[in-house]
Amino acid sequence: MTSKYSRLLFAATVPLTLNFLTTSAFAQSAGNIYEPDFFAQYAPRTARDMIEQIPGFQLQGADNRRGLGQGGANVLINGERLTGKTDVGSQLSRIVSENVVRIEIKDGASLDIPGLSGQVANIITKSTGRTGTWTWAPEFRKHQEASWTHAHVTLSGETGNLTYSAELRNEINRNGDWGPETLTSADGTIFETRDERGRYNFDGPGGTLDLSWKPTENHAGNLNLEYNKLNFARRVRSTRRALTERGENLETKFIGGEDEWNAKVGGDYEFPVGPGKLKLIGYYRFERSPIQNAFSVFDVTGEQISGSIFERLADEAETIGRTEYSWSPEQGQDWTVGVEGAFNFLDIESELQEFNQAGNTYIPVELDGATSRVEERRAEVTVTHGRALSPKWNLQLSAGVEYSKLQQTGGLNRDFVRPKGFVLATYKPEEDTSIRFKLEREVGQLSFFDFIAAVDIVDNIDRTSNFNLVPEQSWNLSLEYDKDFGQGFTINVNPYFNIISDLVDRIPVGDDGDAVGNLDSAIQYGVDFVLSVKGDRWGWNGTQFDLDLEWRDSRVEDPVTFVNRQLSRDKKTFWHARIRHDIKDAPWAYGGGAREYADYKGFRSFTTDDPTLERPITYAFIEHKNVFGMKVKAEVINLLNSKEEFTREVFTARRDQGNLDFTEFQSRAFGPIFKIEFSGKF
Repeated sequence: MTSKYSRLLFAATVPLTLNFLTTSAFAQSAGNIYEPDFFAQYAPRTARDMIEQIPGFQLQGADNRRGLGQGGANVLINGERLTGKTDVGSQLSRIVSENVVRIEIKDGASLDIPGLSGQVANIITKSTGRTGTWTWAPEFRKHQEASWTHAHVTLSGETGNLTYSAELRNEINRNGDWGPETLTSADGTIFETRDERGRYNFDGPGGTLDLSWKPTENHAGNLNLEYNKLNFARRVRSTRRALTERGENLETKFIGGEDEWNAKVGGDYEFPVGPGKLKLIGYYRFERSPIQNAFSVFDVTGEQISGSIFERLADEAETIGRTEYSWSPEQGQDWTVGVEGAFNFLDIESELQEFNQAGNTYIPVELDGATSRVEERRAEVTVTHGRALSPKWNLQLSAGVEYSKLQQTGGLNRDFVRPKGFVLATYKPEEDTSIRFKLEREVGQLSFFDFIAAVDIVDNIDRTSNFNLVPEQSWNLSLEYDKDFGQGFTINVNPYFNIISDLVDRIPVGDDGDAVGNLDSAIQYGVDFVLSVKGDRWGWNGTQFDLDLEWRDSRVEDPVTFVNRQLSRDKKTFWHARIRHDIKDAPWAYGGGAREYADYKGFRSFTTDDPTLERPITYAFIEHKNVFGMKVKAEVINLLNSKEEFTREVFTARRDQGNLDFTEFQSRAFGPIFKIEFSGKF
């Protein structure tokens, strides 16, 4: 069988590499202020190019959080938060580098923005008239058609007191894999081998328009519009050969696809009221996602003997209104009261058909719980207070309460009241050192898809609907140490410990059912480490080395065996090392790196699965910063030809009642990936 997990790696390989590839030299002018001269040797095209060069700084978005909430992305534009849930990287890509006056790295706790912690980049911009950027990045892979149409074009400018930025883009991936799979009985006998090839294509044209209006000094409004068309197409062909009587000689074919469109509208308006300022925020997102998956089985003569077709139409929407009132009664103190309301829904219609060999046709099959509507109405109130206790200590306190009401077709009607809030203390013994302590009570975000039944027609696994699913909650404790040693040498260490209740995981339902449900309690702990070192201090001029290390462990009682284990499919380790060298007085740069992940096993009632990498993903690049005014970068990914491996154990009955029946092991090659990126400004 083909692992759905592997598809994620192929799609993520290139953007993950690019996001962390270019970290550069260190030459700040004063404190943590980065002037344009600092970035000159890298010939940046956009603010995103610039932010990725700052040693030790990690760009963090806010588009996946529950509601609009507090804090948001760790980037400010002229001291103001980004609006709504738009992609922070995309927004920064629409700011031309010539419009950046400087970038200030601040501590979130020192700002009057509730919820921000850690390093925050404040990008100070100016207007230089109408400007634009463009990028074209064709990509080439073995056994796949070339991706010729990956491109972005942005345009920014202003007219009167209105500034605007727009982007047209087309994201495209042509991914694939190939390799063997073996099926082994519990006694170690290989009874079947399979040769599989897969293709996974993605096309995503879209457009974005951002408007900012500042009619007076104290009034400011923002409007964000976005539309995306996303098309996924997947095809996997498998040739099965029996080695014993247990195996089968078959051909199988999987064809799946999704043709989604989504639209987002976000806006805010801020103006003075009384001693403070009032900010009104609105956000709306709608998505329509029709999918069709077909799995067919053929005998050695080519005649179809079985098959399934699963179709689903999903409409989902999120509507949020929020208001924040902030004031500062005196220097070093600030208060913010936030009130937020939201209405979310997911409406799904599903149909399953099974192939009837006698009639050579497909017949509808009843699928309980697969057509349904889930709605959530939610409201929250928070009060946040920040104050400077001394020149070295900052404290931020937040307390709030959330009310949530869930309804689902079939009579589900439940409501919850959940407390939330945090304590954030920052100690700066020296200007270049920060120690942050944070204790937070967090309410998780449910996926409404987990409420509704679905079918995996390839592995023949049904997911039962679960009307009783509730959002998980957690107490999150973290202690962060951030040190800047100067000359581009920075480290960040962040140990954390989370106590989780109502953990969302897989649970058994009845004798043979499997659903997404809640487990009473779990713990999760780990440490993240980030190192950035510039080589100039040791005579390696123009070089920059960066290292990310992540380790995590966890404990939860397995709902099937009642034995403690790690959280299903939770992160185990991740590391990423990269180096860049910009040649002095030359337009050339080169570099490369390696990264590797490891996750804990995934658990279901009748199976376990374990995705791994055979060896680290390695890459190298070379860049010329001025080819007829363009920047050109050529990159090769997966130099060591790493493969993805996937092991699935299947039991004769539920894992607590049955024995190991057989094991599937697959090894998937995806070959080297070559990408060349052309970028420029106009």
